[in-house]
Amino acid sequence: MERIYLGFDGSPGSISALSWVAARAERADAKVGLVSVVSRLPQERRAGLAHLAHAEEYLRDRAPGVGVELHRLEGSVAGSFSDFAGDADLLVVGTNAGRPVRVDVAGAAPVRAGSHAHVPVVMVPAGWVDVGEPVTVGIADDESSGAALAFAAAEAYTTDTSIRLVHAWLMPTPSFSGTTALVHSPESAMAEHRAKLDAAVSWVIERFPIVDLHSELVRDSRSAALLRFAPRSSMLVVGTHHRGVPAASLLGTVVQEVLWRAESPVAVVPGGAVSSRSWGA
Repeated sequence: MERIYLGFDGSPGSISALSWVAARAERADAKVGLVSVVSRLPQERRAGLAHLAHAEEYLRDRAPGVGVELHRLEGSVAGSFSDFAGDADLLVVGTNAGRPVRVDVAGAAPVRAGSHAHVPVVMVPAGWVDVGEPVTVGIADDESSGAALAFAAAEAYTTDTSIRLVHAWLMPTPSFSGTTALVHSPESAMAEHRAKLDAAVSWVIERFPIVDLHSELVRDSRSAALLRFAPRSSMLVVGTHHRGVPAASLLGTVVQEVLWRAESPVAVVPGGAVSSRSWGA
């Protein structure tokens, strides 16, 4: 059974995240922890508790039989969240496109705290609609996308959809040997990157032979390449070097550029991510 923690505050982003989690719970057994920061101000406290109750009711209506736990936190959510997120398989938060991550339960704080759990974090944009298209995963030049590839392949398998592997490349900066510039030809550079993409394709075929697979070698930046396919993806999956997902990494280049512009959910998968699910890694 997959254990999911969802940050919920009644905002448009968190409502979309709730819908995403409900759809996931309809497909497979899941236990969902609804997490909300409760204000000490009486009026705001009542509103927060009402949001949490409505979210629980929605989940039980959409996915009868799903296990739901309510977590009402006070004070620093970053510290509280890490206290009970250690057994999570997945953290889910909502985002508002074009704006920085909110510093509350549905934003940077739980992501920072959840980094200690070493699990993927899925960020669902406000207004999300399930397009039922492939899971798209970015294949990096280094080992940082290994866990992301495993996660994406398992997602495609369990949701009975296809997987799209996207590897971006640009011409390398010329290096120098003495006074002589060493320049790669476009053909040799493309061949090197094609080999990296082919290795990832072979990994998926070996472990998930029945999953429909597509691969794309794109001459562009990593973020631009992923965003090209975002409107036709059920999810974008990006790997990181970090075993956790500290908030600072969310403001890094690729994740930041993809996160605030993508219309699909974005899954950030730490390099050391582990799960009770079998990812075939």
